[in-house]
Amino acid sequence: KYQGNDLQPFLRDKLLVSVLRSCGHRKNSLEDAQGLTDSIIYRLLKQTQDGIIEKDTIIQITKVALNRFDTAASVHYTAHHQS
Repeated sequence: KYQGNDLQPFLRDKLLVSVLRSCGHRKNSLEDAQGLTDSIIYRLLKQTQDGIIEKDTIIQITKVALNRFDTAASVHYTAHHQS
């Protein structure tokens, strides 16, 4: 199903920066983003099969987490990440 050039390593920092940008309007945006990123990664690990996580899965789980936490952050994230 996958060819070597289709796979990219998962980078926690890339996810953190994306979540941080979405939470930029919040007073404690860095702390919020760090907690959300940890929560998202936990959920992603539960979805992992054979060490592979689909990009669309990352986007969907992140959208759900942000929507539960802060609607404005979710809207910002969704505008910049289409699955």
